[in-house]
Amino acid sequence: MVIKRLAKNNNDKNQVYIHKSIGVFNSMFSLKFNERDESSSTTKRASKPGKKIPEAVFTKFSWVSSDSSLHEVKSCKAILYAQYPETRLSGFQTIHNEMPRSMSIEFTKIEGIPPRYLAIGATKSGDAVAMMIVDPSAQFEEEFDGLENAVSSGVIKSSALGKADNRTQDLIVLLKEKVAGQTLLGCRLDKDGNTIPFTGTQVCGYTLEHALGIKPNADKDGDIFGIELKAISQKKVTLFTPEPDGGLYKQSFPDFMKKYGYLKGTDEYRFTGIHRANSRNEKSGLTLKILFLNKGKAKDEFFESEYDPSKSIDKQSRNLRVSLVDDQGFEAATWSFERLLNSWGVKHNETVYYPVKKVLNENASGIEKGYKFLVEFDSKALWCQKTQISKLFNAIHDGTIILDPAPKYVESNPKLNKRRSQWRINDIYRDSAKLYDEVELIDL
Repeated sequence: MVIKRLAKNNNDKNQVYIHKSIGVFNSMFSLKFNERDESSSTTKRASKPGKKIPEAVFTKFSWVSSDSSLHEVKSCKAILYAQYPETRLSGFQTIHNEMPRSMSIEFTKIEGIPPRYLAIGATKSGDAVAMMIVDPSAQFEEEFDGLENAVSSGVIKSSALGKADNRTQDLIVLLKEKVAGQTLLGCRLDKDGNTIPFTGTQVCGYTLEHALGIKPNADKDGDIFGIELKAISQKKVTLFTPEPDGGLYKQSFPDFMKKYGYLKGTDEYRFTGIHRANSRNEKSGLTLKILFLNKGKAKDEFFESEYDPSKSIDKQSRNLRVSLVDDQGFEAATWSFERLLNSWGVKHNETVYYPVKKVLNENASGIEKGYKFLVEFDSKALWCQKTQISKLFNAIHDGTIILDPAPKYVESNPKLNKRRSQWRINDIYRDSAKLYDEVELIDL
């Protein structure tokens, strides 16, 4: 939970400054970031500053009233102003056009306005629950002053009240009971909750979800108790698979594949090979870079710069993007700051990597029923907690996270086309500490 002492002019019409970094909120709350227009810069200084301001909409933001009922807000947004940098909140009215009176313009015009505090807590799935605290007791103000500052902020305080949630321990107990050290039939749950055999490449993950009673889904929430759960069969792990939202890849997938891919057969184009930051891939001729718009000395002067991990990501967030750049400086494919924020957020703030092994089922009766595989579950799991978007960018920059793409374009049969941008880490056991503050191999 974060708490801020509001200034007199903080109200529904004037945005509330909350933090310099939008990434801090992204690791606490479930947010949907609006993504920028495509970028196809061909020169270092040709970019213009007229880019969209990054903004994130809370998946769910509600006011809690004195009777503990929740009142959902229409669209509360966190808006990042990269030139400062700072993040401000706006949009506090509920779907019924209501809000706390103490957040209204009329209230802030009162002479001798009493002290106000805005408190925002996060549920285990990242929903925001907020309340206004007006004219509190001296004891409250004293305790507020004694709270720790939120990450890299002297403006908002953080409270550990949320740690009363025992979701981590609940999941440990469930894993011990349902899967640890066991060998289970390869299966999954269907949409109605029935058990059915499964023989696809995701058999390990589906079998784990089945054991815990989780129906298969492709949303961005954590798999269980708000915790992301990944079944891993090797130390090399795919972290996420967002597609580019800019560059030639976005503008024309066929043109990208023909220009940077290679021909396999008569009309099938492939694009493969490890792309590591600041290292040219000989097969594609592309170099993976992290770029942003830097402020020049003149008022409206901006120029392209490369990301520097020794500096604050907040000061490099203007048009920040990961890009595949060719030898002429053309950005063939780009992943915007917003696209990556959408892929690396609150659901990754607690992630469990569970070691598994897929083996052939040798039981004839089981095979007859469709259970081709068995899944063996380890007795230990890698538990990772607390991450930030800066950790993600730093890990891409130093080559810990690599792009291992595998798209395919078949000119004569578009049905065979596939797009696959895999962002991977070569050794999750060795390098997880670069992505998370807390890493522990838990014996189940």
